[in-house]
Amino acid sequence: MRSFRGLPLLSTTVLIATACYAHAESLNDAVQSALTNHPAVEAAREGVSAAHQDENSEYSGYFPELSVSATGGRLYGDNATSRGLSVSRGAGYSHLWEGSVSANQMIFDGFETKNRVESARARIKSAAMELSDVEEALALRAVQSYLNVARAAKGLEMLRSYNGKVGGYLDRIQSAVKEGAADESEYQQARDVRALLEGFVADYEGQLSMAQADYLEVTGHLPEGKMETPPPATGFTFSEMEDAVAFAKASHPALQAASFTAKSAGYDEKSEKAQIYPDVTGELSHLKSDKRDIIGGEVADSRAVVHVNWALETGGGQIARIKKKTYERREALARMGEAERRIERGVRISYAELNTAENLLTNQKKRIDLNRKLFETYQAQFEGARITLIQLMQAHNQLFNAELEKMNGEYRVVAAQYGILAALGQLAQSVKDTDQDTENSETSSAETPAQNTSAETIIGFYAEPQNPPPAPPVLPAASTEPAEPEAGPQMTKPEALQETAPQDPPKQPGEKTYIPPSWRH
Repeated sequence: MRSFRGLPLLSTTVLIATACYAHAESLNDAVQSALTNHPAVEAAREGVSAAHQDENSEYSGYFPELSVSATGGRLYGDNATSRGLSVSRGAGYSHLWEGSVSANQMIFDGFETKNRVESARARIKSAAMELSDVEEALALRAVQSYLNVARAAKGLEMLRSYNGKVGGYLDRIQSAVKEGAADESEYQQARDVRALLEGFVADYEGQLSMAQADYLEVTGHLPEGKMETPPPATGFTFSEMEDAVAFAKASHPALQAASFTAKSAGYDEKSEKAQIYPDVTGELSHLKSDKRDIIGGEVADSRAVVHVNWALETGGGQIARIKKKTYERREALARMGEAERRIERGVRISYAELNTAENLLTNQKKRIDLNRKLFETYQAQFEGARITLIQLMQAHNQLFNAELEKMNGEYRVVAAQYGILAALGQLAQSVKDTDQDTENSETSSAETPAQNTSAETIIGFYAEPQNPPPAPPVLPAASTEPAEPEAGPQMTKPEALQETAPQDPPKQPGEKTYIPPSWRH
């Protein structure tokens, strides 16, 4: 699994919620749409069906082969019978009616059929695991798309709201310049802040446009209504990364698919070696032929025999085919080792990404607290005529930049949490099994002024796989504080880490907010 920073722009968008939307689209809706409608899933399912038919084809080798034939027409014969019965020409003409029926049963073929059947069964399991792996990849893309919709829409909403406040500052500074209470340079600085803000608005609008196309590709439809924050869910995950790595190696569908492919290649090698042994076949047949006596007369032939065929190619073809299957088996084993390393890398990167995102979010919350205190101090100083309006505007701009960074950081944490589930190969099943009650969730958020926004409530769930290892401890929740819920049609904040804390020193006046590279394109 890729880390959050290594991913391109999280793939989806949203149309800003308005009163015309009938309902909000949930994370489950997005994932289910992707798993139901995407052609990649349909292709994988057809591959499983084809593998089942391949098994049926190979298994038919255990059963007798029935053959029926019939012949009719004219016959010319010149043989000992015709020469003995014809005194003029030594040959004769006759009608010909002939029919036969036979049943051939494989008795021993060096276990070739057995190994071909086992190979086909292993391919069925491999195809089924490949289907699960495709679903995992699509589920991750759908989750990332869904979160990016909420993040980009929320950012654009914040920028547009703040743009109105900047316009107020700009009008006041312009009036002060006309009255001689402010310098023209202050007005130009205010215009520069406005220009930077408009650039961010254009950037977020572009992100929404690109994300809309990505969301359409993943789910098969455009976003419907407001994107909700994924609801809390119960479950378990791993507090220790090494336990997660061990679990992923034992149960990840991509690794299991590679394992079954290697087993199939091993059976193919055995079936190829079986061809150097003799084949023993039983035959039960009856033939009936009718023609003139001059040619040979009526014939009836019934048989119950056993055939032994042993074919050895002197040109080395059999040995070459055996070696080819050997190399294919070794290749499959190497691919399995490659998949194991790739999966372990994905788990470790996902845990590192979550740790990084949480640490950065903690720092971003500190910066919000510092900049809020600075802004409140500047407001008091402005009332006492100790600072200028442009300085107050710049302090407000620093506070807004910190809030925008924190919003991006919150969604990064949520995406990292779901990334861990994807790295474990359990995201698709966990989303399928989550019973989301949208109405209860909306009622609870409307009536409760504060919510539990720990990381545990967002990440700690996925469906229990078949034959799972013992359930590990629950991942420790991130440090959180209750936060006031968003009102109106605004995008809901992620339910992780919403408290504010002491912050770092503020930026220089007019400094541009930082947007991580993974959010820009």
